Amino acid sequence: MFTSKCASCTEIVGDGPECAICKKRFHFACGGISERGFTRLGSGRATWMCTTCRDVSQADSPDLQVSSMDVAPVNTPGSSKFSSGLPLEMRTSSTSTPKQSTIGEDKQGQFMALLSELSSKITNMQAEMKIIRVIQKDLQQVKSDIAVLNTTINARLDQISTRVDDIETRVSVVEGLKTEVDELKVQVRAILEEGYKNDQWVRRSNIQINGIPQKSGENLITIIKILAERSGFPLQPNSDIDFVTRVAVKNDVEGKKSKPIILKMQSRYKKDDFLASLRKLKDIKASDIGFTGVPGRIYFNDHLSSRNKNLFQQAKQKAKEKCYAYCWVRNCTIMVRKTDKSPVLHITSQDALKKIV
Repeated sequence: MFTSKCASCTEIVGDGPECAICKKRFHFACGGISERGFTRLGSGRATWMCTTCRDVSQADSPDLQVSSMDVAPVNTPGSSKFSSGLPLEMRTSSTSTPKQSTIGEDKQGQFMALLSELSSKITNMQAEMKIIRVIQKDLQQVKSDIAVLNTTINARLDQISTRVDDIETRVSVVEGLKTEVDELKVQVRAILEEGYKNDQWVRRSNIQINGIPQKSGENLITIIKILAERSGFPLQPNSDIDFVTRVAVKNDVEGKKSKPIILKMQSRYKKDDFLASLRKLKDIKASDIGFTGVPGRIYFNDHLSSRNKNLFQQAKQKAKEKCYAYCWVRNCTIMVRKTDKSPVLHITSQDALKKIV
């Protein structure tokens, strides 16, 4: 337990009140307050003042002074003011004065404690009001920022709406162009097919002969006559032949390959009959018609266009993969057949290749 000397009687004091102003400790009796009264102060004990400091405080605050009518003077036997001849009521009043003074001090202590508590609460409220004002200011700033953001968003939405309208207009135009392009594709495809047919049509009376070596100063008419004689076809060169020539071989940059001979007949029917006779010469070689030392075979075919030549190559490749027994050309038309009893398939386009399954 903390001990010190009483500020009034200078004797050792243990658990006694301490003045909140001068910080001096007293006995309860020396401090003018009972232990019970001090306990009842509760939180007001921290603001309790000794009589000296209280007198000074009361002098500064007249409203808190205790009237002389409230507390009677203390008279003790032997005092010059003591009179045994006073009425009993007055003597009783005089003897009860210390108790009334103690009660007044207790009320004063409670009042001061309440005043201190109210002051603390007011201080806290003021601090909270400052915080509220700061929050209010922040909310106003947030409100202002939201208003600016709202304006910006509305402006952006207007821009986006304008862009969307523009895009929808362009999409509408593109859709119209797409329809037009699709129509043009159909027309171009039709034109190409017509071009392919015309390209092959101008070759309908031609026979292509491969495997005959090329010589300087050669007479192609004479070679055709020899082939006609060997095949037994009654050819009349002056009336049956339109022209005969050699054509360049594709991808033959160095010119090492023999150019095929193209024979154009005056009549398609004459051409078909002559080609049928030539195809009977299945094993004829160049050496058989005067080209000594050239053992290669001679081949006779319809004169196909570049597109149909490529289509023919693809048809032969796919027919081989699918184990088709036949792939040939007749009257400039490509045909395939899987077996002797299978139907003949006509290959006239890339899509027609899908028939070979």
